[in-house]
Amino acid sequence: MKASATANKKKAGPKPRPASPEPQIVRLIAIDDIDPSPLNRSARNIDELVASVREHGVQQPIKLRPKGSRFEIVYGERRYRAAKQVGLKELPATVEDLTDEEAHELRIVENACREDPHPLEEAEAYEALLAMKDGRGRPLHTADTLAKLVGRSAQYVYARLKLTALVPSMREAFWKGELTTTTAFLVARAVPSALQDEALREVREEFQDAEEGEPFPANDLAHFLEQRYLTRLDRAPFGLDDPKLLPEAGACAKCPKRSGNQPGLFTDAPAADTCTDIVCFRKKVAAHGEKLAGEVRAKGGTVLTEQQSNALYQGGRQLPWNSKYVDLDATCFEDPERRTWRLLLGDVCPSPTLATDATGTPHALVAKADGVAALAAAGVEFVRRKDAGDSADAGADDLGETGEERAEASRPPPDPAAARAAAELRRATIANILSAIVAAAEARPADDSTFATLVFDAMTHGGYHDAVADAVKRRGIEREKGATPEAVLSAHASGLQGAALRALVLELAIGRGAYFAWSSKYSDRLTAAAAAYGIDIAAVEKTTAEQVAQRRAGRGARKPKKPTSVN
Repeated sequence: MKASATANKKKAGPKPRPASPEPQIVRLIAIDDIDPSPLNRSARNIDELVASVREHGVQQPIKLRPKGSRFEIVYGERRYRAAKQVGLKELPATVEDLTDEEAHELRIVENACREDPHPLEEAEAYEALLAMKDGRGRPLHTADTLAKLVGRSAQYVYARLKLTALVPSMREAFWKGELTTTTAFLVARAVPSALQDEALREVREEFQDAEEGEPFPANDLAHFLEQRYLTRLDRAPFGLDDPKLLPEAGACAKCPKRSGNQPGLFTDAPAADTCTDIVCFRKKVAAHGEKLAGEVRAKGGTVLTEQQSNALYQGGRQLPWNSKYVDLDATCFEDPERRTWRLLLGDVCPSPTLATDATGTPHALVAKADGVAALAAAGVEFVRRKDAGDSADAGADDLGETGEERAEASRPPPDPAAARAAAELRRATIANILSAIVAAAEARPADDSTFATLVFDAMTHGGYHDAVADAVKRRGIEREKGATPEAVLSAHASGLQGAALRALVLELAIGRGAYFAWSSKYSDRLTAAAAAYGIDIAAVEKTTAEQVAQRRAGRGARKPKKPTSVN
Protein backbone atom coordinates (compact mmCIF):
# COMPACT_ATOMS: atom_id res chain seq x y z
CA MET A 1 0.00 0.00 0.00
CA LYS A 2 2.79 2.39 0.86
CA ALA A 3 4.51 1.80 -2.49
CA SER A 4 1.20 2.33 -4.29
CA ALA A 5 0.60 5.63 -2.50
CA THR A 6 4.08 6.78 -3.43
CA ALA A 7 3.47 5.87 -7.05
CA ASN A 8 0.20 7.79 -7.07
CA LYS A 9 1.95 10.84 -5.62
CA LYS A 10 4.48 10.77 -8.43
CA LYS A 11 1.72 10.62 -11.02
CA ALA A 12 0.09 13.80 -9.71
CA GLY A 13 0.89 16.82 -11.86
CA PRO A 14 2.92 17.12 -15.05
CA LYS A 15 6.17 15.28 -15.46
CA PRO A 16 9.17 17.29 -14.30
CA ARG A 17 11.18 19.10 -16.97
CA PRO A 18 14.84 18.10 -17.27
CA ALA A 19 17.15 20.30 -15.23
CA SER A 20 19.38 20.95 -18.27
CA PRO A 21 17.36 20.09 -21.40
CA GLU A 22 19.17 19.47 -24.63
CA PRO A 23 18.87 22.21 -27.27
CA GLN A 24 15.93 21.58 -29.59
CA ILE A 25 16.55 21.10 -33.33
CA VAL A 26 15.20 23.98 -35.41
CA ARG A 27 13.08 22.80 -38.35
CA LEU A 28 11.30 24.56 -41.19
CA ILE A 29 7.58 23.83 -40.88
CA ALA A 30 5.02 24.67 -43.56
CA ILE A 31 2.83 27.53 -42.33
CA ASP A 32 -0.27 25.81 -43.72
CA ASP A 33 0.37 22.90 -41.31
CA ILE A 34 0.40 25.17 -38.21
CA ASP A 35 -2.63 26.08 -36.07
CA PRO A 36 -2.81 28.76 -33.32
CA SER A 37 -3.47 27.61 -29.76
CA PRO A 38 -6.93 28.38 -28.38
CA LEU A 39 -5.23 29.39 -25.13
CA ASN A 40 -3.15 32.16 -26.73
CA ARG A 41 -4.37 35.74 -26.51
CA SER A 42 -5.24 37.25 -29.89
CA ALA A 43 -2.16 38.89 -31.37
CA ARG A 44 -2.33 42.67 -30.91
CA ASN A 45 -0.71 45.38 -33.02
CA ILE A 46 1.73 43.37 -35.16
CA ASP A 47 2.31 46.10 -37.78
CA GLU A 48 5.90 46.78 -36.66
CA LEU A 49 6.64 43.06 -36.50
CA VAL A 50 5.24 42.58 -40.02
CA ALA A 51 7.61 45.27 -41.32
CA SER A 52 10.55 43.59 -39.56
CA VAL A 53 9.70 40.14 -40.90
CA ARG A 54 9.29 41.54 -44.42
CA GLU A 55 12.79 43.05 -44.25
CA HIS A 56 14.72 40.56 -42.14
CA GLY A 57 12.61 37.40 -41.99
CA VAL A 58 11.80 35.53 -38.76
CA GLN A 59 14.89 35.73 -36.56
CA GLN A 60 13.79 33.44 -33.71
CA PRO A 61 12.04 30.07 -34.07
CA ILE A 62 8.60 29.57 -32.61
CA LYS A 63 7.63 26.63 -30.39
CA LEU A 64 5.24 23.93 -31.68
CA ARG A 65 3.82 20.65 -30.46
CA PRO A 66 2.40 17.90 -32.71
CA LYS A 67 -1.37 17.63 -32.96
CA GLY A 68 -2.12 14.58 -35.10
CA SER A 69 -0.79 15.36 -38.58
CA ARG A 70 -0.60 19.08 -37.80
CA PHE A 71 1.20 21.34 -35.32
CA GLU A 72 -0.13 23.67 -32.60
CA ILE A 73 1.65 26.84 -31.51
CA VAL A 74 2.96 26.79 -27.94
CA TYR A 75 4.38 30.29 -28.16
CA GLY A 76 5.34 32.65 -30.98
CA GLU A 77 1.88 33.39 -32.40
CA ARG A 78 2.76 36.99 -33.31
CA ARG A 79 5.71 35.78 -35.38
CA TYR A 80 3.41 33.21 -37.02
CA ARG A 81 0.77 35.82 -37.92
CA ALA A 82 3.38 38.29 -39.18
CA ALA A 83 5.02 35.62 -41.37
CA LYS A 84 1.62 34.57 -42.73
CA GLN A 85 0.72 38.18 -43.53
CA VAL A 86 4.04 38.69 -45.34
CA GLY A 87 3.39 35.56 -47.38
CA LEU A 88 6.12 33.21 -46.07
CA LYS A 89 5.53 29.55 -46.83
CA GLU A 90 7.67 28.08 -44.04
CA LEU A 91 8.52 29.06 -40.50
CA PRO A 92 11.54 28.06 -38.33
CA ALA A 93 10.33 26.17 -35.26
CA THR A 94 11.28 23.69 -32.56
CA VAL A 95 8.84 20.82 -32.10
CA GLU A 96 8.32 19.00 -28.82
CA ASP A 97 5.70 16.50 -27.66
CA LEU A 98 4.05 18.28 -24.71
CA THR A 99 0.94 17.78 -22.59
CA ASP A 100 -1.53 20.65 -22.20
CA GLU A 101 -0.08 21.48 -18.80
CA GLU A 102 3.53 21.43 -20.03
CA ALA A 103 2.68 23.53 -23.07
CA HIS A 104 0.93 26.14 -20.96
CA GLU A 105 3.79 26.22 -18.47
CA LEU A 106 6.29 26.85 -21.27
CA ARG A 107 4.04 29.55 -22.69
CA ILE A 108 3.88 31.32 -19.30
CA VAL A 109 7.62 31.07 -18.72
CA GLU A 110 8.40 32.37 -22.21
CA ASN A 111 6.03 35.32 -21.82
CA ALA A 112 7.30 36.08 -18.31
CA CYS A 113 10.87 36.18 -19.57
CA ARG A 114 10.04 38.72 -22.26
CA GLU A 115 11.46 42.16 -21.73
CA ASP A 116 8.16 43.96 -21.19
CA PRO A 117 5.05 41.77 -21.00
CA HIS A 118 1.77 43.54 -20.26
CA PRO A 119 0.91 43.10 -16.55
CA LEU A 120 -2.63 42.01 -17.34
CA GLU A 121 -1.35 39.38 -19.77
CA GLU A 122 0.85 38.00 -16.99
CA ALA A 123 -2.05 38.09 -14.53
CA GLU A 124 -4.42 36.22 -16.84
CA ALA A 125 -1.75 33.64 -17.64
CA TYR A 126 -1.04 33.03 -13.95
CA GLU A 127 -4.77 32.78 -13.33
CA ALA A 128 -5.10 30.11 -16.04
CA LEU A 129 -2.20 28.11 -14.59
CA LEU A 130 -3.71 28.17 -11.09
CA ALA A 131 -6.99 26.93 -12.53
CA MET A 132 -5.36 23.79 -14.00
CA LYS A 133 -6.21 20.48 -12.29
CA ASP A 134 -4.70 17.03 -12.43
CA GLY A 135 -6.65 13.85 -13.17
CA ARG A 136 -8.03 13.82 -9.61
CA GLY A 137 -9.20 17.42 -9.73
CA ARG A 138 -6.36 18.74 -7.58
CA PRO A 139 -4.63 22.04 -8.45
CA LEU A 140 -1.34 21.60 -10.29
CA HIS A 141 0.07 24.85 -8.94
CA THR A 142 -0.05 27.23 -6.01
CA ALA A 143 1.07 30.85 -6.14
CA ASP A 144 4.34 29.80 -4.47
CA THR A 145 5.14 27.00 -6.94
CA LEU A 146 4.11 29.28 -9.78
CA ALA A 147 6.58 31.90 -8.53
CA LYS A 148 9.40 29.35 -8.74
CA LEU A 149 8.28 28.29 -12.20
CA VAL A 150 8.45 31.81 -13.68
CA GLY A 151 11.45 32.94 -11.63
CA ARG A 152 9.54 35.63 -9.71
CA SER A 153 8.91 36.30 -6.03
CA ALA A 154 5.69 35.03 -4.50
CA GLN A 155 4.72 38.61 -3.67
CA TYR A 156 5.11 39.58 -7.34
CA VAL A 157 2.82 36.73 -8.42
CA TYR A 158 0.23 37.60 -5.75
CA ALA A 159 0.30 41.23 -6.87
CA ARG A 160 -0.19 40.32 -10.52
CA LEU A 161 -3.04 37.98 -9.59
CA LYS A 162 -4.79 40.89 -7.87
CA LEU A 163 -5.29 42.39 -11.34
CA THR A 164 -7.64 39.52 -12.17
CA ALA A 165 -10.17 41.27 -9.89
CA LEU A 166 -10.70 43.74 -12.74
CA VAL A 167 -13.95 43.26 -14.64
CA PRO A 168 -13.89 43.14 -18.49
CA SER A 169 -14.56 46.87 -18.94
CA MET A 170 -11.69 47.78 -16.60
CA ARG A 171 -9.40 45.26 -18.31
CA GLU A 172 -10.17 46.85 -21.66
CA ALA A 173 -9.41 50.30 -20.20
CA PHE A 174 -6.07 48.88 -19.01
CA TRP A 175 -5.27 47.52 -22.48
CA LYS A 176 -6.21 50.87 -24.04
CA GLY A 177 -3.83 52.72 -21.76
CA GLU A 178 -6.46 54.62 -19.76
CA LEU A 179 -5.16 52.80 -16.69
CA THR A 180 -1.50 52.39 -15.81
CA THR A 181 -0.22 49.47 -13.77
CA THR A 182 -0.39 51.65 -10.65
CA THR A 183 -3.95 52.84 -11.22
CA ALA A 184 -5.09 49.37 -12.29
CA PHE A 185 -3.89 48.05 -8.92
CA LEU A 186 -5.74 50.88 -7.16
CA VAL A 187 -8.98 49.94 -8.89
CA ALA A 188 -8.52 46.21 -8.32
CA ARG A 189 -7.89 46.75 -4.61
CA ALA A 190 -10.38 49.52 -3.91
CA VAL A 191 -13.45 48.89 -6.04
CA PRO A 192 -15.58 45.74 -5.72
CA SER A 193 -16.32 43.96 -9.00
CA ALA A 194 -20.02 44.84 -8.78
CA LEU A 195 -19.18 48.56 -8.78
CA GLN A 196 -16.34 48.70 -11.31
CA ASP A 197 -18.50 49.45 -14.36
CA GLU A 198 -20.08 52.33 -12.42
CA ALA A 199 -16.64 53.46 -11.24
CA LEU A 200 -15.24 53.49 -14.79
CA ARG A 201 -18.10 55.71 -15.97
CA GLU A 202 -17.54 58.09 -13.05
CA VAL A 203 -13.77 58.17 -13.58
CA ARG A 204 -14.12 58.92 -17.30
CA GLU A 205 -16.54 61.72 -16.48
CA GLU A 206 -14.26 63.02 -13.72
CA PHE A 207 -11.20 63.18 -15.98
CA GLN A 208 -12.90 64.00 -19.27
CA ASP A 209 -10.64 67.03 -19.72
CA ALA A 210 -7.48 64.91 -19.70
CA GLU A 211 -5.28 64.96 -22.80
CA GLU A 212 -6.29 62.44 -25.48
CA GLY A 213 -4.25 59.26 -25.27
CA GLU A 214 -3.05 60.06 -21.75
CA PRO A 215 -3.87 57.74 -18.82
CA PHE A 216 -5.96 58.89 -15.88
CA PRO A 217 -3.67 60.89 -13.51
CA ALA A 218 -2.56 58.53 -10.76
CA ASN A 219 -2.63 60.93 -7.81
CA ASP A 220 -6.02 62.38 -8.66
CA LEU A 221 -7.46 58.93 -9.36
CA ALA A 222 -6.14 57.66 -6.02
CA HIS A 223 -7.82 60.56 -4.22
CA PHE A 224 -11.04 60.00 -6.17
CA LEU A 225 -11.12 56.29 -5.29
CA GLU A 226 -10.34 57.00 -1.64
CA GLN A 227 -13.24 59.43 -1.42
CA ARG A 228 -15.74 57.19 -3.24
CA TYR A 229 -14.66 53.59 -2.69
CA LEU A 230 -12.08 53.30 0.11
CA THR A 231 -13.47 53.74 3.58
CA ARG A 232 -11.25 54.54 6.54
CA LEU A 233 -12.08 52.23 9.40
CA ASP A 234 -11.04 54.76 12.02
CA ARG A 235 -14.12 56.73 10.89
CA ALA A 236 -16.48 53.75 10.93
CA PRO A 237 -19.59 54.48 13.02
CA PHE A 238 -19.96 50.83 14.01
CA GLY A 239 -17.82 48.57 16.18
CA LEU A 240 -15.09 46.75 14.24
CA ASP A 241 -15.26 43.77 16.61
CA ASP A 242 -19.00 43.22 16.28
CA PRO A 243 -19.66 39.93 14.40
CA LYS A 244 -23.45 40.22 14.77
CA LEU A 245 -24.00 43.55 13.01
CA LEU A 246 -23.81 41.81 9.61
CA PRO A 247 -23.57 38.07 10.39
CA GLU A 248 -22.69 36.99 6.84
CA ALA A 249 -19.67 39.32 6.86
CA GLY A 250 -18.50 38.82 10.44
CA ALA A 251 -16.32 41.29 12.33
CA CYS A 252 -13.98 43.72 10.57
CA ALA A 253 -11.17 42.94 13.02
CA LYS A 254 -9.92 39.86 11.14
CA CYS A 255 -11.41 40.49 7.69
CA PRO A 256 -8.91 39.94 4.81
CA LYS A 257 -10.46 42.91 2.99
CA ARG A 258 -9.19 45.19 5.75
CA SER A 259 -5.93 46.70 4.51
CA GLY A 260 -4.35 46.50 7.97
CA ASN A 261 -4.74 42.71 7.88
CA GLN A 262 -2.91 42.42 4.53
CA PRO A 263 0.14 44.73 4.84
CA GLY A 264 2.00 42.94 2.04
CA LEU A 265 -0.87 43.39 -0.39
CA PHE A 266 -2.01 46.88 0.62
CA THR A 267 1.34 48.60 1.14
CA ASP A 268 0.24 51.62 -0.91
CA ALA A 269 -3.28 51.99 0.44
CA PRO A 270 -4.13 55.70 0.79
CA ALA A 271 -5.05 55.33 4.44
CA ALA A 272 -3.29 53.22 7.04
CA ASP A 273 -6.30 50.99 7.71
CA THR A 274 -9.16 50.94 5.24
CA CYS A 275 -12.04 48.72 4.17
CA THR A 276 -11.65 47.73 0.53
CA ASP A 277 -15.18 46.31 0.19
CA ILE A 278 -17.43 49.36 0.07
CA VAL A 279 -20.53 47.22 -0.59
CA CYS A 280 -20.05 45.40 2.70
CA PHE A 281 -19.14 48.65 4.47
CA ARG A 282 -22.31 50.36 3.25
CA LYS A 283 -24.39 47.39 4.40
CA LYS A 284 -22.81 47.64 7.85
CA VAL A 285 -23.44 51.38 8.01
CA ALA A 286 -27.08 50.76 7.02
CA ALA A 287 -27.43 47.98 9.61
CA HIS A 288 -25.85 50.21 12.24
CA GLY A 289 -28.27 53.01 11.26
CA GLU A 290 -31.27 50.70 11.62
CA LYS A 291 -30.01 49.56 15.00
CA LEU A 292 -29.55 53.14 16.17
CA ALA A 293 -32.96 54.14 14.79
CA GLY A 294 -34.58 51.39 16.84
CA GLU A 295 -32.78 52.51 19.98
CA VAL A 296 -33.69 56.16 19.37
CA ARG A 297 -37.37 55.39 18.82
CA ALA A 298 -37.41 53.18 21.94
CA LYS A 299 -36.22 56.19 23.95
CA GLY A 300 -38.90 58.44 22.47
CA GLY A 301 -36.47 60.18 20.15
CA THR A 302 -36.79 61.40 16.58
CA VAL A 303 -35.33 59.97 13.35
CA LEU A 304 -34.76 62.73 10.80
CA THR A 305 -35.47 62.32 7.12
CA GLU A 306 -32.65 62.56 4.57
CA GLN A 307 -33.68 66.11 3.66
CA GLN A 308 -33.80 67.17 7.31
CA SER A 309 -30.37 65.60 7.90
CA ASN A 310 -28.91 67.39 4.87
CA ALA A 311 -30.18 70.71 6.17
CA LEU A 312 -28.68 69.96 9.58
CA TYR A 313 -25.24 68.88 8.32
CA GLN A 314 -25.17 71.42 5.46
CA GLY A 315 -23.51 68.96 3.09
CA GLY A 316 -20.66 68.06 5.45
CA ARG A 317 -19.49 65.17 7.58
CA GLN A 318 -19.56 67.12 10.83
CA LEU A 319 -22.09 69.37 12.46
CA PRO A 320 -21.49 73.08 11.79
CA TRP A 321 -19.69 74.85 14.62
CA ASN A 322 -22.82 76.83 15.53
CA SER A 323 -25.25 73.88 15.45
CA LYS A 324 -27.68 73.65 18.36
CA TYR A 325 -27.01 69.89 18.40
CA VAL A 326 -24.07 67.88 19.70
CA ASP A 327 -23.06 64.37 18.69
CA LEU A 328 -23.44 61.96 21.62
CA ASP A 329 -20.26 60.15 20.58
CA ALA A 330 -18.23 63.34 20.19
CA THR A 331 -15.93 64.66 22.90
CA CYS A 332 -17.36 67.30 25.20
CA PHE A 333 -14.50 69.79 25.35
CA GLU A 334 -16.08 71.68 28.25
CA ASP A 335 -15.66 68.55 30.36
CA PRO A 336 -12.34 68.53 32.26
CA GLU A 337 -12.12 64.75 31.74
CA ARG A 338 -12.80 65.03 28.00
CA ARG A 339 -15.57 62.43 28.09
CA THR A 340 -18.04 61.98 25.26
CA TRP A 341 -21.47 63.48 25.69
CA ARG A 342 -22.91 59.96 25.90
CA LEU A 343 -20.68 59.01 28.84
CA LEU A 344 -21.16 62.38 30.46
CA LEU A 345 -24.96 62.32 30.31
CA GLY A 346 -25.40 58.63 31.11
CA ASP A 347 -28.89 57.90 32.47
CA VAL A 348 -29.96 61.56 32.33
CA CYS A 349 -29.52 61.74 28.55
CA PRO A 350 -32.48 63.52 26.89
CA SER A 351 -34.38 61.85 24.07
CA PRO A 352 -31.91 61.63 21.18
CA THR A 353 -32.30 62.64 17.54
CA LEU A 354 -30.89 60.41 14.77
CA ALA A 355 -29.47 62.12 11.66
CA THR A 356 -27.17 61.11 8.81
CA ASP A 357 -24.26 63.18 7.50
CA ALA A 358 -23.40 63.78 3.83
CA THR A 359 -21.79 60.33 3.55
CA GLY A 360 -24.88 58.54 4.92
CA THR A 361 -23.25 57.81 8.29
CA PRO A 362 -25.80 57.85 11.16
CA HIS A 363 -25.24 59.96 14.28
CA ALA A 364 -27.17 60.11 17.56
CA LEU A 365 -27.58 63.76 18.56
CA VAL A 366 -29.05 65.77 21.42
CA ALA A 367 -29.79 69.47 21.65
CA LYS A 368 -26.86 70.96 23.54
CA ALA A 369 -29.15 73.15 25.65
CA ASP A 370 -31.15 70.07 26.69
CA GLY A 371 -27.98 68.19 27.56
CA VAL A 372 -26.58 71.02 29.67
CA ALA A 373 -29.95 71.43 31.40
CA ALA A 374 -30.12 67.70 32.16
CA LEU A 375 -26.64 67.82 33.70
CA ALA A 376 -27.52 70.91 35.74
CA ALA A 377 -30.70 69.22 37.01
CA ALA A 378 -28.56 66.27 38.07
CA GLY A 379 -26.25 68.64 39.98
CA VAL A 380 -23.37 68.44 37.49
CA GLU A 381 -21.64 71.72 36.56
CA PHE A 382 -18.40 71.94 34.58
CA VAL A 383 -16.21 74.46 32.78
CA ARG A 384 -13.07 74.18 30.66
CA ARG A 385 -10.15 74.58 33.01
CA LYS A 386 -7.65 75.89 30.46
CA ASP A 387 -6.66 75.78 26.83
CA ALA A 388 -4.43 72.92 25.72
CA GLY A 389 -1.51 75.25 25.04
CA ASP A 390 -1.51 77.05 28.39
CA SER A 391 1.19 74.91 29.99
CA ALA A 392 4.06 72.58 29.22
CA ASP A 393 1.85 69.75 30.44
CA ALA A 394 -0.82 70.46 27.80
CA GLY A 395 -0.44 67.14 25.99
CA ALA A 396 -0.62 65.13 29.19
CA ASP A 397 -3.41 67.41 30.45
CA ASP A 398 -5.64 66.40 27.56
CA LEU A 399 -5.18 62.78 28.53
CA GLY A 400 -5.78 63.43 32.24
CA GLU A 401 -2.32 62.14 33.12
CA THR A 402 -0.71 65.02 35.06
CA GLY A 403 -0.40 65.10 38.82
CA GLU A 404 -2.30 68.39 38.84
CA GLU A 405 -5.30 66.82 37.11
CA ARG A 406 -5.31 63.77 39.33
CA ALA A 407 -5.29 66.04 42.37
CA GLU A 408 -7.97 68.29 40.94
CA ALA A 409 -10.17 65.33 40.05
CA SER A 410 -10.31 64.41 43.75
CA ARG A 411 -11.45 67.92 44.80
CA PRO A 412 -15.13 68.80 45.36
CA PRO A 413 -16.96 70.12 42.28
CA PRO A 414 -16.76 73.91 41.79
CA ASP A 415 -19.43 76.21 43.17
CA PRO A 416 -22.21 76.52 40.53
CA ALA A 417 -22.46 80.29 40.95
CA ALA A 418 -18.72 80.70 40.51
CA ALA A 419 -18.82 78.45 37.41
CA ARG A 420 -21.57 80.57 35.84
CA ALA A 421 -19.66 83.76 36.61
CA ALA A 422 -16.49 82.37 35.04
CA ALA A 423 -18.40 81.27 31.93
CA GLU A 424 -20.01 84.71 31.61
CA LEU A 425 -16.62 86.40 31.93
CA ARG A 426 -15.16 84.15 29.25
CA ARG A 427 -18.01 84.86 26.81
CA ALA A 428 -17.71 88.60 27.39
CA THR A 429 -13.95 88.49 26.86
CA ILE A 430 -14.31 86.60 23.58
CA ALA A 431 -16.96 89.10 22.42
CA ASN A 432 -14.65 92.03 23.16
CA ILE A 433 -11.72 90.37 21.38
CA LEU A 434 -13.86 89.76 18.31
CA SER A 435 -15.07 93.38 18.38
CA ALA A 436 -11.48 94.58 18.48
CA ILE A 437 -10.55 92.31 15.55
CA VAL A 438 -13.47 93.63 13.48
CA ALA A 439 -12.51 97.22 14.23
CA ALA A 440 -8.89 96.56 13.22
CA ALA A 441 -10.02 94.85 9.99
CA GLU A 442 -12.23 97.80 9.06
CA ALA A 443 -9.30 100.16 9.54
CA ARG A 444 -7.06 98.28 7.12
CA PRO A 445 -6.76 99.30 3.42
CA ALA A 446 -9.18 97.66 0.97
CA ASP A 447 -6.45 95.53 -0.59
CA ASP A 448 -5.04 94.27 2.73
CA SER A 449 -4.84 90.45 2.80
CA THR A 450 -4.97 89.86 6.57
CA PHE A 451 -8.76 89.42 6.56
CA ALA A 452 -8.77 86.97 3.65
CA THR A 453 -5.80 85.04 5.07
CA LEU A 454 -7.54 84.48 8.42
CA VAL A 455 -10.86 83.49 6.82
CA PHE A 456 -9.11 81.19 4.37
CA ASP A 457 -7.22 79.41 7.18
CA ALA A 458 -10.47 78.97 9.14
CA MET A 459 -12.16 77.50 6.08
CA THR A 460 -9.45 75.03 5.12
CA HIS A 461 -9.43 73.56 8.64
CA GLY A 462 -13.09 73.93 9.54
CA GLY A 463 -15.18 71.35 7.70
CA TYR A 464 -14.73 72.66 4.15
CA HIS A 465 -12.90 69.56 2.89
CA ASP A 466 -15.11 68.93 -0.17
CA ALA A 467 -15.01 72.59 -1.20
CA VAL A 468 -11.22 72.62 -0.79
CA ALA A 469 -10.77 69.43 -2.85
CA ASP A 470 -13.03 70.84 -5.57
CA ALA A 471 -11.05 74.09 -5.63
CA VAL A 472 -7.79 72.20 -6.07
CA LYS A 473 -9.26 70.28 -9.00
CA ARG A 474 -10.97 73.31 -10.53
CA ARG A 475 -7.76 75.35 -10.45
CA GLY A 476 -5.68 72.52 -11.91
CA ILE A 477 -3.23 72.49 -9.00
CA GLU A 478 -0.88 69.48 -9.04
CA ARG A 479 -1.05 67.30 -5.94
CA GLU A 480 1.72 64.87 -5.04
CA LYS A 481 0.81 61.44 -3.74
CA GLY A 482 -0.12 61.60 -0.06
CA ALA A 483 -0.58 65.39 -0.02
CA THR A 484 -3.93 66.53 1.37
CA PRO A 485 -6.04 69.03 -0.59
CA GLU A 486 -5.86 71.39 2.41
CA ALA A 487 -2.06 71.43 2.35
CA VAL A 488 -1.94 71.86 -1.43
CA LEU A 489 -4.43 74.74 -1.47
CA SER A 490 -2.71 76.41 1.50
CA ALA A 491 0.59 76.35 -0.40
CA HIS A 492 -1.18 77.79 -3.43
CA ALA A 493 -2.83 80.52 -1.34
CA SER A 494 0.49 81.56 0.21
CA GLY A 495 1.41 83.14 -3.13
CA LEU A 496 -1.85 85.08 -3.49
CA GLN A 497 -2.51 88.64 -2.36
CA GLY A 498 -5.40 91.09 -2.26
CA ALA A 499 -8.07 90.44 -4.87
CA ALA A 500 -6.81 86.95 -5.81
CA LEU A 501 -6.91 85.77 -2.19
CA ARG A 502 -10.34 87.29 -1.60
CA ALA A 503 -11.58 85.53 -4.76
CA LEU A 504 -10.32 82.18 -3.42
CA VAL A 505 -12.08 82.78 -0.08
CA LEU A 506 -15.30 83.55 -1.95
CA GLU A 507 -14.86 80.39 -4.04
CA LEU A 508 -14.62 78.26 -0.90
CA ALA A 509 -17.47 80.01 0.93
CA ILE A 510 -19.91 79.54 -1.95
CA GLY A 511 -18.48 76.22 -3.13
CA ARG A 512 -19.14 74.52 0.20
CA GLY A 513 -22.88 74.58 -0.34
CA ALA A 514 -23.04 74.95 -4.11
CA TYR A 515 -23.84 71.28 -4.74
CA PHE A 516 -26.57 71.02 -2.10
CA ALA A 517 -30.00 72.50 -2.94
CA TRP A 518 -33.39 70.99 -2.18
CA SER A 519 -35.98 73.70 -2.84
CA SER A 520 -34.40 75.19 -5.97
CA LYS A 521 -32.06 74.24 -8.79
CA TYR A 522 -29.00 75.88 -7.22
CA SER A 523 -28.10 76.82 -3.67
CA ASP A 524 -29.23 80.21 -2.37
CA ARG A 525 -25.63 81.32 -1.85
CA LEU A 526 -24.61 80.40 -5.39
CA THR A 527 -27.62 82.18 -6.88
CA ALA A 528 -27.07 85.28 -4.73
CA ALA A 529 -23.37 85.46 -5.65
CA ALA A 530 -24.15 85.12 -9.36
CA ALA A 531 -26.66 87.97 -9.10
CA ALA A 532 -24.24 90.15 -7.13
CA TYR A 533 -21.58 89.79 -9.81
CA GLY A 534 -23.97 90.00 -12.76
CA ILE A 535 -23.49 86.38 -13.86
CA ASP A 536 -26.00 85.18 -16.47
CA ILE A 537 -26.73 81.66 -15.19
CA ALA A 538 -28.74 80.71 -18.29
CA ALA A 539 -25.81 81.66 -20.55
CA VAL A 540 -23.41 79.64 -18.38
CA GLU A 541 -25.75 76.64 -18.54
CA LYS A 542 -25.91 76.84 -22.34
CA THR A 543 -22.12 77.17 -22.74
CA THR A 544 -21.49 74.31 -20.31
CA ALA A 545 -23.92 72.02 -22.13
CA GLU A 546 -22.13 72.71 -25.42
CA GLN A 547 -18.72 72.03 -23.86
CA VAL A 548 -19.86 68.74 -22.32
CA ALA A 549 -21.43 67.66 -25.61
CA GLN A 550 -18.21 68.43 -27.48
CA ARG A 551 -16.11 66.50 -24.98
CA ARG A 552 -18.40 63.49 -25.19
CA ALA A 553 -18.35 63.60 -28.97
CA GLY A 554 -14.57 63.81 -28.89
CA ARG A 555 -14.34 60.81 -26.59
CA GLY A 556 -16.59 58.83 -28.91
CA ALA A 557 -14.34 59.62 -31.89
CA ARG A 558 -11.13 58.60 -30.17
CA LYS A 559 -9.33 55.50 -31.36
CA PRO A 560 -6.71 54.79 -28.68
CA LYS A 561 -3.72 52.69 -29.61
CA LYS A 562 -3.81 49.16 -28.33
CA PRO A 563 -0.77 47.87 -26.44
CA THR A 564 1.53 45.40 -28.09
CA SER A 565 1.27 41.77 -27.00
CA VAL A 566 3.90 39.17 -27.82
CA ASN A 567 3.08 35.49 -28.15
